[in-house]
Amino acid sequence: MSKADSHQLVIDFAGASDVGMLRDNNEDAWWAGNMTTTATGWQGAETGTLPLDEGLWLGVCDGLGGANAGEVASRLAICETHASLASAGRGKISLGRAHEALMGANRAINAATSDRPSWLGMGSTISYLWIEKREAALGQVGDSRIYRLRDKRLKELSPDHSPVGRLRQSGRLSEAEARVHPSRHVIDQCLGGDDASLMPDCLPLEIRADDVYLLCSDGLTDGVCDAEIRSMMIEAADRLRQPSDTVRLLIKSANRLSGRDNVTVLLARVREDIR
Repeated sequence: MSKADSHQLVIDFAGASDVGMLRDNNEDAWWAGNMTTTATGWQGAETGTLPLDEGLWLGVCDGLGGANAGEVASRLAICETHASLASAGRGKISLGRAHEALMGANRAINAATSDRPSWLGMGSTISYLWIEKREAALGQVGDSRIYRLRDKRLKELSPDHSPVGRLRQSGRLSEAEARVHPSRHVIDQCLGGDDASLMPDCLPLEIRADDVYLLCSDGLTDGVCDAEIRSMMIEAADRLRQPSDTVRLLIKSANRLSGRDNVTVLLARVREDIR
């Protein structure tokens, strides 16, 4: 066994969600925890340390539907996806299971609208990481995002399910142009729609010590540019700032620069536990 394998990896995480400057209610949801704990579907400001070898789930959802219970959809998305993956065996990632968990969450949201017509039209984005030891699956529906900082390089890991997002990711729109595009909030994939048209992205990842992951709703990226996100993540990676402080400052920046939407940020810093 190598020295690296003999050391257990853990994450130090922090997350928080804010209603923003213009909204009356918060339709975002986030959750971080292991696979033996029942997901609550929403967390306030919280920090913690979690070992990777017990299986972890980290996710951010942005509810859609306004008065039609977007906050219900975002919480259902978290609870149903986590519960599906918690029933899988520990220690091994399955992209098929990661995909089915999203399809199951879609069915659960649709079933909820059938039982309560006033919820018709609700939906949610989801961006999540399912981690088992040093392997992970990324699950994506919609335009919330997952970033990774590795060796000081920032990479947007999550495919964007929106026309403007795809133009930005392909380089045909600059980040600044995408931020002010009139169709910037139009998405073409969400949980709570037709099963036949839902095409989640599920991607494999390798988790390494010193990685830093950021999961966020678009309330963050509406105002905060990638350069500022990278700068704050580097400070967290270099232990110059605690994850909770980084999350708080990112949300503060989002409200200062935009504030038009709910904003949710979840930061996870990977390290070796050598106790």
